[in-house]
This record gives sequence, C-alpha cells and structure tokens, in this order.
Amino acid sequence: MIRYERCSSAGQRCAWSIRFFFCLGMILIDPSSALADFFSEYSPAAAFQLPAGATTYDVGPDGRIVAMAGANVFLESASGSRSFAQLGTPAGGDFSSFGPGFVRVSPNGTTLAIGNGGGVSFSNYQVGVFDLATLGGDWINASHFDGTWLDDTNLALTAGVFGQPSFVSLLDTTSSDLANPINPVIVNNIGGASGGIAFDSTGNLYTANGFATTGPSETGAVNLFDNAAWLSAMNTANPLDFETEGVTVVDVLSGASLGFDSEGNLFVGGGEFGGPDVNFSALIRESAILDAMAGLGAADILDTNAVRRFDPDPLSDFNTYDVGFNPVTSELYLRDGDTVFPFLVPEPATGLLGLFGLFLVLRRRRNSNETTSRYAGSSLTSIAKRANR
Repeated sequence: MIRYERCSSAGQRCAWSIRFFFCLGMILIDPSSALADFFSEYSPAAAFQLPAGATTYDVGPDGRIVAMAGANVFLESASGSRSFAQLGTPAGGDFSSFGPGFVRVSPNGTTLAIGNGGGVSFSNYQVGVFDLATLGGDWINASHFDGTWLDDTNLALTAGVFGQPSFVSLLDTTSSDLANPINPVIVNNIGGASGGIAFDSTGNLYTANGFATTGPSETGAVNLFDNAAWLSAMNTANPLDFETEGVTVVDVLSGASLGFDSEGNLFVGGGEFGGPDVNFSALIRESAILDAMAGLGAADILDTNAVRRFDPDPLSDFNTYDVGFNPVTSELYLRDGDTVFPFLVPEPATGLLGLFGLFLVLRRRRNSNETTSRYAGSSLTSIAKRANR
C-alpha cells in the first residue's frame, strides 16, 4: 500500500520516496501484483466478423486467426487486424453440408489439420494435413468430431458413432498408410456423443461427454486424464475408461469446445440440448481444476469464484458459443456463426501509468505545501523576488 504523509524533514521525504519506488519496483518485477487474474479481468470488446459463412476457426502461435468457410481457408493479415484474405482451397476435400468439423494450427504454426466432418455422405471421415503456406498435403482416414494438436505431428481426436460410447484417439499425421494410419485409442467408453478435447500445459488430457446416452456421466461432464496415465494407455494398447478412470473437473454445457488461456483457466463451449445449460460459455478457474485433481470434487457451476459465465449477445436466447484463446493478444474469443465476441484483459501498463500519475500528483501537492509553509507571512513582492532569482 502507498500512503502520502506530510514530512517535516528531508530524511522523511527520502524515506517516503524509497517506500514508493520500492512498491513501484515490485509491481514492475511482477505486473500481476497490480492486477487481478485473467479470470476476473476479462471484459467485453467490440465484436468482429470472420469471413462470411465461416463455421470453424483457430488461432496460430503468432496470434493470427485461421478460419474456414466451406472448403476455403482464410488467414488474418496480422494479429488483431480483423482483416482476412483467402489462402485457397485444399485439394481433394469432401466436406459435409455443415462445413469442416474443425481446423487446427500446429504449435509451430506451419501445419493445418482439417476435419472434413464426414464428407457429403457423413460417413467418409478424413483429416487433412496441409502446409499452411502452400496448402499442399494429404487426406488421412480418421473418424473425428473435434481435434487438437499434442505436438507438431500428433493430433488427438474425439470420435464415435451416435448411440454408442465415444472415444479419443491419437493420430500420427506422418503415417505413410493414409487409409490405415497409426491412430491408437487412448480413452474409450465415453457414455455419449463426442465433445471437445484439450491438453493443459503439463500434458494432461481433457475431454467431455457431448450428449449423454449410455452414461452414467451426464452431458457436459469434462473429465481429466493424467499425462502419465494416457501415455501408458497408448503404449500398452489399454485405453483408459472415461466413466471410471477420469477425474470430473466440471459438468457444464456440452463441452463441445475446450481449451485453456495462458493462466491455466479452462474454457468450455457448447450447449446442453434440452437442458438448462444453454446460451452462455463458461470459464473454470485454474484453482478449481487443481481442487478437482486433489480429490475435492468438480467445480461448482453456481460458485462465481470458480466458474464464470459469459453471454455477450443478450438479445438472443439461442447462442451456442465456440470458445478460443489468442496467446498473443490474451483475448478470449466466443464465436457464434461467423461473429466473434472478444474479451480482453486490461494492459498492465495502464496500472503503472496510474501509479506514476499518483506519484506526480502527490509530489506536486507536497511541494505546494512546502512553498506555502516557507513563504507564510512574506509579502507577495518578496516572494516574487525570490522566485526570479
């Protein structure tokens, strides 16, 4: 805390300055001490449009958005520009009438993974792997609903047949046999339709029951699988059971899209068909996830300190938000159709400038008090003479 105190000596003034600059220095060393965390600070900004007809998007490591409208790939001109240019159309694409199932940029920013959504027949599931610069690449046979990169070559996929338990597989995108790629199942027996998928910063895997059928998990149950556990499942060809071996971190919406911001908060999108969890997206505080991992139970969706809800389009009661995060601009993106609603975090510099402004005001006030005291009882003429010397 910074306090202003009237000082009667130069020594006291020096001590006050030391206290101030010590506090300011600590803020410069750790800017987070001047601001609340992202979970609390996200604030709505002006909405923007993806290319007309866009149905899926992703954000690359350079902060630029990649979007797909039909079979066409678009790339943002610069991070935060909101301006898009068409890159082209991947050759040989067979897309469903709903458009691609997903598009994902690899961690190194050079490769696109595109899920075709089952193609025109809804039975020809393929994942395309293409060079971002040239759109050269191939289509690989692989069932999918959603996907996310584990690294620059392995792509985790959620998939399943409606009415049967869903699963998670790990596709080796360098597989030489495109019809029968290396794609082992690492999590099975998801008691419903596929949901989103994400990895946290330590490699733990998260996926959801997108629409409960066989259960017993409910729609929107997001389960965590420890990094070591799913790696062992892959290496031993013994998949983990979603219903009995996962740790439920939250049960909200449908978990159709999952991901993390840079502070480890989990964002959840989708909507519970026929249920109460609709028309918002959710952000789960990292500490609530850690509590779940420690055996303290899933996050309470009614606890606003653990789960924050976002609904940037209050004029509609039927929004289903797809959620993403921009690692360069620290924006949380909520997409509905081709409209994106961004949420921003105030810049740390704003707080520092405010503190520096406070310092100047206090210093001016102190100087003013000293001048008043020094010249008390003197005539205006003598004051002016001293000031002109």
